[in-house]
Amino acid sequence: MKRKFQNLKLTSPTLNGWMRILLIGLIFSICTTVLLQFAMYFQTWGRFDQTTDIGQAFQAACRFMERPQAFFSVLVSLILFIFIIVLTNHLFVGIATYWVLVIVAFVAEYMKMKARNEPILFSDLSEVTAVGGLTQMVDKTLLFGAMVVILVLVILVVVLETCILKKRTSRFAESVHGMMFQKMGERLLTLCMSIVLLGTPFLVSVDSNRALLEHFGYEWQSFNTGDDTMINGPVMTFVSNIATVIMREPSGYSAKSMAKIDQKYEKYAAVLNKTRTNDLSGQTVITLLSESLTNPDKVENLKYTGGADVYKNIKQLKKNAVMSGTMLSSGYGGGTANIEYMTLAGFPLSMYAPEMVVPYGQLVPFANKVPTLPGLFDKREVIHPYVGTFYNRRDAYKKMSIQKFYTTDGQKYKYPSSDAGTLGKSVYTADKNAYRYLLKKIAKSSNKDSQFLQLMTMQNHMPYEPGEYGNSKYKVTSPTLSDTARKQIETYITGVHYSDVATKKLVAKLDKMQRPVTMIFYGDHWPGVFTFVDPNKQKERSHETDYFIYQNKAARQQSKQTFNQHERAYASPSDFPALALQATNSKVSPLFALQTKIVNELPAFANYQRGRFVDNNGNQLSTKDLTKKQKALLHDLKLVQYDLSSGEHYLKNSFTK
Repeated sequence: MKRKFQNLKLTSPTLNGWMRILLIGLIFSICTTVLLQFAMYFQTWGRFDQTTDIGQAFQAACRFMERPQAFFSVLVSLILFIFIIVLTNHLFVGIATYWVLVIVAFVAEYMKMKARNEPILFSDLSEVTAVGGLTQMVDKTLLFGAMVVILVLVILVVVLETCILKKRTSRFAESVHGMMFQKMGERLLTLCMSIVLLGTPFLVSVDSNRALLEHFGYEWQSFNTGDDTMINGPVMTFVSNIATVIMREPSGYSAKSMAKIDQKYEKYAAVLNKTRTNDLSGQTVITLLSESLTNPDKVENLKYTGGADVYKNIKQLKKNAVMSGTMLSSGYGGGTANIEYMTLAGFPLSMYAPEMVVPYGQLVPFANKVPTLPGLFDKREVIHPYVGTFYNRRDAYKKMSIQKFYTTDGQKYKYPSSDAGTLGKSVYTADKNAYRYLLKKIAKSSNKDSQFLQLMTMQNHMPYEPGEYGNSKYKVTSPTLSDTARKQIETYITGVHYSDVATKKLVAKLDKMQRPVTMIFYGDHWPGVFTFVDPNKQKERSHETDYFIYQNKAARQQSKQTFNQHERAYASPSDFPALALQATNSKVSPLFALQTKIVNELPAFANYQRGRFVDNNGNQLSTKDLTKKQKALLHDLKLVQYDLSSGEHYLKNSFTK
């Protein structure tokens, strides 16, 4: 028996050994596909077969196996399994490693679907460096359960590998060794083949990648990655978003056409600047992103009691603002950085290619230029009372002219713990404390320097734990919900109340300042807590948040302008740079002259759906509804956006200065 075992070491896996590996891998791959699809279906969103009934969700996941797309998921999982087995060359170590990855993928997919009805995308992998912050947002019970399963796997591996090591001549040990490679050359060849197969989507173009997937029945859902994963599965959706393109070349793009654009908007900027008297010196402009803030009274069928209107102060501030209205968000339950990018750069997300889903990770590092509103100021700082590793912000900000980025995990620029206090059992900095630090920054500003500040709050970020703020006086009476879902909404409403009160006090303090201050305040998107709302059936309402542009007395005196408060009743986040420069009566470059013309002459971009707009009366429009003049203006924007992001950069440097 010993000689037989020794001879076995000199050979590659036997045919029976290979068949066993493939059979084990096939079973595991099928289980993986069903498990990941279960994470898609065991949800409250109500899309396709989504349900909170475990049995029905499991049946739906099993039915998915009848679709041709399931074969692709099984194949990818099988190749990954073989790669891990050959890499480790230890059967049980490889199996455990594979299942640890599957468990991590399941938890990540389930939690992201729960929060946003969106699967894990390739761009999300940049968030692995933010694991400390991510775990605070994960369901603690699910996380604990996953850790227990992983621990059990590790113990089993140690026991089995020890058993094989001690009883090398047993039939079981010989059978296991018969499935492993003993010749390095053949092992390396198998590794290389699996790497090539797994790595192909990372190397080919977007169109080639899409063509490959279509051989397996891929049905691309360009507007909704949640729907995409329901139809195609999370593995196929993930692969479809690996290869990306920033923006496809618009018709008529050439050096000659861009020279005409240069001249056209240089003249238009000169016209605007004849009546604009300011250059931002000695002024502060703030963009205040209030995380997940929306008016609960605008949520259809939601009724609650508890006394005072939770949103009364912000509604009054909107009435007193120089401009206010409804912002059209591209996100629902998430996507903060995408909305933030639009407010800084002034480019609508819907004009980029559908595959470009996270500008900070997919666009900013590779763009020719990233001209932004902050780039116009002497001092440029961003404040975020949380970890700063999400969305590649640190690297992106450097290219977007941000000088300092204050976060709780910052080393050089650390958000101070003295202003990081929370409310109740919340783990997030309270808005009132974040506002206090913002005021300190303004107070320290130089009288002559222009100052740009961006504050991104965290108080109303998910998850909304029941009882987070103690005994909330706000009680949901409609619709009928589970006890947990009801309490989560009550937590959110209570948080909105605290934000409402804090924002009123912030404005009151800004009013007393001698320095001119202009503040753009907006909620970035709806929270994902209203699980009874289908954001696809209520697409317009569920992507509407509030915004207002506030100026203190000093700023109004300096700008010397009168405003039509409802001039932009519906606004895209990409309108904010032009609106800020208009509010401060500041001179503009040709780029911001173009963006000003967009605001003045085009309806607002509905970034949640490509080719859609909303006019000042709330009417939904498509591109075909635009006038000939408006279509020409839209094409100008497309040419400029392409040239600066991924084109040949034909525009002169003076266009953005």
